Amino acid sequence: MGSFAVLPRFPAILLGLATSVLAATSTCSVDSINALLAATEGARVLEAHQISSNGTFGQVGDIAYPSNATNLPPLCLTWVNVTSSPTSSYTFGLMLPDNDWNGRFLAVGNGGFSGGVNWIEMGVGARYGFATMSTDTGHNSTGQDMSWALGRPEAKKDWAGRSLHGSTVLAKKIIEGYYSGTALQRSYYSGCSTGGRQGIKSAQDYPEDFDGILAGAPAWWSTRQQLWQLKVGAINLPEDSLGYIPPVMFGAISDQVLQQCDGSDGIVDGIIMDPTKCNLRLEKLLCTPAHAGNSSTCLAEAQLQTLQQLYLPLIDLDADVHKLEYLYPSFGVGSEQQMPASFGQNNAPSLYGTEYAAKYVFDDAAWDWRRDFGAATFAAADRLDPGDVNAVHHDLSAFHARGGKLLTYHGHADGLIPPGASRLLHDRTYAAMAARGVALDGFYRLFFVPGMQHCGGGVYDAPWFFGGGGQATTLTDLASQDVWPLPGFQDGEHDILRALVEWVEEDKAPQRIVATKFKNDTIAQGVLRQRPICKYPEQAQYVGNGDINIAANWECAL
Repeated sequence: MGSFAVLPRFPAILLGLATSVLAATSTCSVDSINALLAATEGARVLEAHQISSNGTFGQVGDIAYPSNATNLPPLCLTWVNVTSSPTSSYTFGLMLPDNDWNGRFLAVGNGGFSGGVNWIEMGVGARYGFATMSTDTGHNSTGQDMSWALGRPEAKKDWAGRSLHGSTVLAKKIIEGYYSGTALQRSYYSGCSTGGRQGIKSAQDYPEDFDGILAGAPAWWSTRQQLWQLKVGAINLPEDSLGYIPPVMFGAISDQVLQQCDGSDGIVDGIIMDPTKCNLRLEKLLCTPAHAGNSSTCLAEAQLQTLQQLYLPLIDLDADVHKLEYLYPSFGVGSEQQMPASFGQNNAPSLYGTEYAAKYVFDDAAWDWRRDFGAATFAAADRLDPGDVNAVHHDLSAFHARGGKLLTYHGHADGLIPPGASRLLHDRTYAAMAARGVALDGFYRLFFVPGMQHCGGGVYDAPWFFGGGGQATTLTDLASQDVWPLPGFQDGEHDILRALVEWVEEDKAPQRIVATKFKNDTIAQGVLRQRPICKYPEQAQYVGNGDINIAANWECAL
C-alpha cells in the first residue's frame, strides 16, 4: 500500500495529477505571500522563512507549544495575522513543502484553553507531505489559563471556531497561489481534545472546509465538559474530609479495578477490552483488619462513597416537573490512573472548570464555585454558550452531501474527557441523520481504544499509537526517524490519518485500525504488542489461538 510521506511514495494518480513532484512556484517572502492575500481585508503576513532539509522551527514566546518542530523537509514557513473584529485578531502558521507537496491541505488542532500556533504538530503534517496549518485561536496562553477571555466576547468567538475557519479559508488561498497552476485537491483536519471539538464543529458549521476530519476525544459539549470537571473535583473535596481520596491512592485503585476487570473478555493480558462487561465491586477496596498498618492500598468507607460517586453520570432532578435530566457522563471503568488529572489542587477543583466558569462563561472574576456552582449552572452555561463554542448541531447533512468523512476515536482509560461523551455525540448524530434517512456508518465512524488515556498513552502497556492527533510528538525518538510517521507501519491499517485519506479518496471505509505499543514508548526498542481497535459498536475478540500480542490473532465482532 502506498505511503504519502512525499508525493512519489503516494502515487499522484490517486489525485488525478501528473506523476512529477509538485513544487512551489512562488517566492518564500513576506512580500510575495502578502501579494497572494492582496484582496483580503485585515490579513497581513508577519514572517516568512525558508526552512532547509532537516530544519527546525519554533516560535519564541509561544507558551502553549514551546517545543520546536524538528527534522522538517525543505519548506516555506509563513505566519499570518488576521483582524477578526475591532477588538480581536488571530494568527496562523502555514508550512508549504518545497518539492514534495502531496497536493493536499491539513489543518491541525489545539488543546485545552491553549492559545498558540501548534508548530510541533504542523511538523508532523509537513513530513507527510501536506501543506499544513495551525491557528493560535486568537490568544497566547497555557492550557488552563482563561484570563484572556474575561470581558472579551470577540476573543471567545475566535477560540470557539472563527479562527480555525478563517485560517482555513486563507491558508487554502495562499496554497493555491503559492503552487500556481496546481489546484488544491483535498483538505483534511486532525486534532484531539479541544482539537477534537474544533473538528466536530467544522463538520457541523463549516462543512465546506474539510473533505476528511479526524477528531479524537472531542470536547464537543464544551460547557458541560468543563463544568463536569468542576463537579468531579468538588466531589473529592475538601481535602481534610473523611471522604477525600489523595491522588497517590488512584494507582492502587487502578490495580484493583484491573484485577477485577482484566479477564472479563476471557483473556488476562493487562487490558480491559470492554469496561461495560466488568461487574466491578468497589466494596473490595474497603479497608479491613487485614490492612492494619497499611491503608495505602484500601479505602475508608467515606472514601469508597466518594469513588462510587465519581463513576456516576451527572443527573439533575427538576423538582417542578419531576423530570430527571441527564447532564453528562462521568469517568469510565479503567480510567482511574488519569482521574486525578481532572481534579484540582489547593483545595479547589480543576482550573479547567473554575477558570472556564468564571472567565469564559460568566465574565465574572469574582465568581466562586463554593457559592455560585450548582445544577442550574449547567443550564445557564448552555444558554449563554459564549462564542457559540458548543458543537451541538448534530445534523451533518451538508457535510455528508459533499462527500465528507468523519473519523472519531476515544480511549476507554481517558481521565480528562469521559469516553461516554463520544458515545453520546455518536448517538445524537445517529438520531439526527436517521431522521433524514442517512446511514451514519457511511460517513462517520467511532473507534474506542481499550487502555488508552487522553488522546494517547496507555495504562498497563495497552497499545495506543495509531497516528492520532498529537500522538507522533509523544514518542521519545520519533523525531530522529527517517521514515514518517511510523517505521514499518506506513499504511491505512496502522495509521488512522492514512485511513481517512483512503476513505475520502478511494472509498475504502476503515473497518479496524491497529494500535501499537512500543517498548518504553521508544521505537528503537521495538514493538511490544499490537491490537486492532474496532469501529463502534464492534469490539476486538481473540480468535482463540496464537500470540495475543499479534493483531492478526484478533477479529472485530459484535
